[in-house]
Amino acid sequence: SISLHLDTDTMKTSSLIIAACAATLSQTHAFSTSSRTVLSKPQQQSQSQTCRNMFSGGALDVEEEEDDEKRAQIEQMSKAMGMSVEEYQLGMNARLRMEDAINNLRVVGGDESSGVTVERDGNMPPKHLVVTVTDGGKALGKDKLEKAVVGALKSASEKSKVGRDEAQKDMMTYISSSMKKMGSM
Repeated sequence: SISLHLDTDTMKTSSLIIAACAATLSQTHAFSTSSRTVLSKPQQQSQSQTCRNMFSGGALDVEEEEDDEKRAQIEQMSKAMGMSVEEYQLGMNARLRMEDAINNLRVVGGDESSGVTVERDGNMPPKHLVVTVTDGGKALGKDKLEKAVVGALKSASEKSKVGRDEAQKDMMTYISSSMKKMGSM
């Protein structure tokens, strides 16, 4: 017979971490399974505050606002997840911090000396992707240039995965240390 013992503090922490990860995975491009590559300029968010969902960050400034409806909605969502309002807001803060880290991550694949470099962010697919081919890269010829570009893309993609993993570890550390400060652990 195997028995499992979890105290309520451990369960709250686990619930918060799971909820933060689920919200992050479902609402960011950081872990999308899409295989397309997007060449784009940095995009601006056009999402209105009224369209934001749970763990979107729309309730982070509930303390400053005297919006009873918004506060009631936050209390309802946190209660539905078995969390206090503070724990819920911590989850939102953690998700936003991770999203910012992934969006602001810049990695470079390839080699300048070969004439091909790729710079990208941590999102999958990337929101920021810059492929640079110098005259030296063009001089390689079509076949070698194609291989150099593919290699640079692969290298940058691998580095961005490492960056995403680090951002996730930082989010977990942030949640853990914040929960300790809140006295919930």
